[in-house]
Parts: sequence; C-alpha cells; structure tokens
Amino acid sequence: MPRLPFRIALFLSSYAPLFALLAWTNRGTTWVWLTLAIVAVLSVAALAVVFRIKATDVGPRLVVARSTPDEGEVMAYVSTYLLPFLGLDLSSATGIVVFLGFLLVVGVVYVNSNMLFVNPLLSVAGYHTFKVVDPDGAEYRLVTRRKDLEVGEALTPAQVGRYVRLEVRP
Repeated sequence: MPRLPFRIALFLSSYAPLFALLAWTNRGTTWVWLTLAIVAVLSVAALAVVFRIKATDVGPRLVVARSTPDEGEVMAYVSTYLLPFLGLDLSSATGIVVFLGFLLVVGVVYVNSNMLFVNPLLSVAGYHTFKVVDPDGAEYRLVTRRKDLEVGEALTPAQVGRYVRLEVRP
C-alpha cells in the first residue's frame, strides 16, 4: 500500500474534475464556487508535487514476467461516483452535508483499497496502470506512461508502497 500522503493526493486528484464541475454549477454562490475551485486546483497540484518528487527516484529492479492492463474501472468510477453530484446545490446546508459525507465515506474506502489508481486525471495525463508479476511470482501495481510492457523487460520505477511502483519518466 502506498504511503498515506500519496494515497490522499491520488484520492483528492481523482475528484478534481468533480470539484471543478461543481464549482461551475454552483458559481452563483461566490464562497462555494471559490472553495471548490481552490480544492480542485490544490488537489491537482498535490498530485503534481508527488509525481515531481518521485520523477527522479530509482526503486528496486522490477523484471516483468507477466503484465496485465488494469484500467477498466475508470468509466464505471466516473459514471457511478461523479455524475450523480453534478446537480448538487452546495449553497444549502443539506447539500454540503451530503457531499462531505459522500467524500468521507468514499475517501476512506478509496484510500484503504485497490481503487487508488482509478483516477481520471492519470488517464488524461497519459498514465496507464498495470498489474505486473515478477519472476518470483510477486504481484505489483505499476503506474507508467508506457502503453505496453514486454516480458523480460527490467524496470526501476520509484517505490511508493511495498507492491506499488510509479514510473514518471519511462
């Protein structure tokens, strides 16, 4: 499991498009619009900072024995978790409580599960997620801009968790 700051940055950035859309939807209420716009920008910035820090890290060697793309859940995520909130009125106390309750519950599940890499911003930035198995049978998650991985290929991506690797610059 990646370290907590990385997990939180992934979670918040995965909702940056929702924050931006909600800011637009609620633009009639200045404080709501401004708060959501700031959260959207800061969440993207947090992810960018994490990726910048990890850009030069070289982790333990990872040899690909087998790899499988692991990106099929992004559209289900967008339609299930983002679309229902687009019409939410955040100028009312009820709307705010519902939205914050939703973020809290989903945030805990997201940060403590394998949903970490179900992130529309990673897709937009050209990143792909793979399940990679090494010659010893250990399974890793690899986030990379590579579109495919060759069997026998040796990589040295940054280690962001015991079984999670991040290759910012392939």
